[in-house]
Amino acid sequence: MHKEMTTIADVALPIEERWGIKRCRYATEGASAGRVCIATGTHGDEMMGQLIVYRIEQRIAANPNALNGVVDFYPMLNPLGLDIAHRMVPSATRLDMNRAFPGSPDGTPLEYLCWQIIQDMSGADLVLDIHASARNKSELYEVRVSAKDADKLVPRVRALRPQLIWVYPDKGSFSASLTGALCDAGTDAVILEADERRRMPQEIAEMVVEGIFCKLREMGIWTGEAQNAPTQSEAIPTVLSQEDVCRVACEYPGVYVPEDFLGTHVQAGQVLGTVIDALEGVAREEIKAPCSGLVFSQRSYSAVYPGTLIARIRKEQA
Repeated sequence: MHKEMTTIADVALPIEERWGIKRCRYATEGASAGRVCIATGTHGDEMMGQLIVYRIEQRIAANPNALNGVVDFYPMLNPLGLDIAHRMVPSATRLDMNRAFPGSPDGTPLEYLCWQIIQDMSGADLVLDIHASARNKSELYEVRVSAKDADKLVPRVRALRPQLIWVYPDKGSFSASLTGALCDAGTDAVILEADERRRMPQEIAEMVVEGIFCKLREMGIWTGEAQNAPTQSEAIPTVLSQEDVCRVACEYPGVYVPEDFLGTHVQAGQVLGTVIDALEGVAREEIKAPCSGLVFSQRSYSAVYPGTLIARIRKEQA
């Protein structure tokens, strides 16, 4: 096995600075079972991907003979955002890098970098793009796949051992994301989403790490220790369309006092928390589940306003 560090793209910035995208490759000599790309950091404030990449690299380095292929790591696609702990690329317009793909070889510096990333990842057997959830919202460990490629990708991602598979609609910003652009170019790519930005819970990171090694072993790229892939009889909750999702929102402003239901099954009418008014000393609203099912997303910050998303529930299937 050999390890190789490469700068796949580089652009000049003002004040004699540069923005470079680096790739770290672990590869075996000779025959290979395939190539997997693992990317993170398009959003600079999503930190857990750094820990996940670190732990995967540590295990590969400690067991070099167990690698039977190529694993490419792109641990920080937006280092400028990381420097200021911000989702966006720092600029006058605060650009979202994950809305700038597939980019262009003749475009702005951001478009050029996005284009180079697509060129470098294209042709891989699988690309895993690791994210954390939006601010103030915690998610289960989910794998999100493109709706147009769902028939092919849903069976493939089961070995990642997610807590939920979400078939994402191919509209709006998805086609301008790294995953969407790669799928459009013919390279299988999926999103791994877990927990919340600016957090790094190690138990969730380890769940994702184990899922990735399980997938690498299923592909024959990893021959070392890993969990077994789920059997066909093991059900993984799957969101096939927006109709499968029940959105829970509050009606009143105040302070949301939650019950901890993330990752559990709730019944219709079950109380998910209360919105209180500390000034008046009254409870403004009991937040109740409008349907039965799995709570896969839950608000983590307590200040709420009318219409604030409190939770998302994958509806119980009849």
